[in-house]
Amino acid sequence: MPRDLPGMYWDEERNRYFPLSSTPPCHKERADSKPSRVPLAQQRQATPGLLEKNTTSCSRDIPHHIFAHLRSLSTTTQKDRLIHRLRCSQFALTDKVERSVVPCLSSRGSITAFLSVCHSDRVWQFSGDSMGWFYSYVAPRQNEAAGLFTSHNWRTEFNLSSEVSSICVDDSKCIATSFGPDCRILHLPLDSASEDIRISRIDSRVACDIWTADLHGSRLVLGANKQAVCIDDISERAAVHHLPTGSDVFAVAQQEHIIYSGLRNGSILRFDNRVWKPKGDALLGDLFAQPSNSITNLRLLCDSQLLVTNVDGKISTFDLRFISPRVPLKVFIGNVNSYSIKAPIAVDPSEEFLFAAGQDNRIRLWSLRSGGPPLTPSPSITTPKPYGQELLQYQFEEPVRSIQISEEGNITNLWAASGYELFKYSLGQRISGLLELP
Repeated sequence: MPRDLPGMYWDEERNRYFPLSSTPPCHKERADSKPSRVPLAQQRQATPGLLEKNTTSCSRDIPHHIFAHLRSLSTTTQKDRLIHRLRCSQFALTDKVERSVVPCLSSRGSITAFLSVCHSDRVWQFSGDSMGWFYSYVAPRQNEAAGLFTSHNWRTEFNLSSEVSSICVDDSKCIATSFGPDCRILHLPLDSASEDIRISRIDSRVACDIWTADLHGSRLVLGANKQAVCIDDISERAAVHHLPTGSDVFAVAQQEHIIYSGLRNGSILRFDNRVWKPKGDALLGDLFAQPSNSITNLRLLCDSQLLVTNVDGKISTFDLRFISPRVPLKVFIGNVNSYSIKAPIAVDPSEEFLFAAGQDNRIRLWSLRSGGPPLTPSPSITTPKPYGQELLQYQFEEPVRSIQISEEGNITNLWAASGYELFKYSLGQRISGLLELP
């Protein structure tokens, strides 16, 4: 099946790729005039304009004729596109939600970081709050799937002295960091028999104000005050490298030997840990630096794309294979933000969908394939729900400080932390049978 290449489109008639900018005006006309390979009986059943329907308006039901149309498609590419559109429809209409409250030691705080991960056939969940407390919950995976989420027995584990700014997991270790001049790093091995639990205090001369962190294998990168800090092996507490940036680091991302840092001043710097240099390579020029537009999130996609979010709500992707990727591949409009540095995003494991929490306490959904405006359910088919549970229509009472997507069997879940409440949305369950079609 032809792959979706950034900035290119596949012409089935000519059997090759072409740049999007060179799309001939008559290309769509030729595609529309091409004889359909679908049998006439099935053409009568298929909904007219099915493949051309705008995904920003979604249908609740999946009629049988859509399944028939899916089976009749002649190429895997066409099936893949239709399945993606159906998943867009189902995700946009998500309304199944479970709620839980993390028991807090202070009524003044809120959850600032959350993470759920499966390890050794058990579900591990961690959360941290604005008062510095770190909580954990561990359950057998089968119990979690049975719906025991609402009766979580959270345990208060440690206090990191100040707001928990990030929680990340890789392999068999969990790392949590705290913000402020007296910041700390919690190292929590999931296989406790092999390593000890420890909390390290970071000297303010080494790093302070840890905004974010990213764990890649054993390498930990901290986004701190006017620098990024790289610890080669967090388990062995190996060499520490200081990467000066000249501006606070709000976002970090890693890929093999490359470290990306997003700065308060809108710059994005790239460092190579094979050749440590006193200054990183600037990406995108001054695209977000003049005027300053702080980088709030960085996420690597498909090994060659960089997803960037800004403090003003902009979301865009760039192709890292170009020397100067100043022109975005896709732009995602409709996000709401103007000043919040803690504006979380989440990408599903297949890297097809993007969720972002806005400053208006709402969560929005985009297709990473198409970009553009957020996906929304059609008002004509949306029925009132008790408590206003539909994911894309619900307004949380407090800011959403953390969101994450996890998979449990065939179910994809979206987690959202607001105040001391956790919301667990089950995404697209009705589409699971479709994905097994040949």
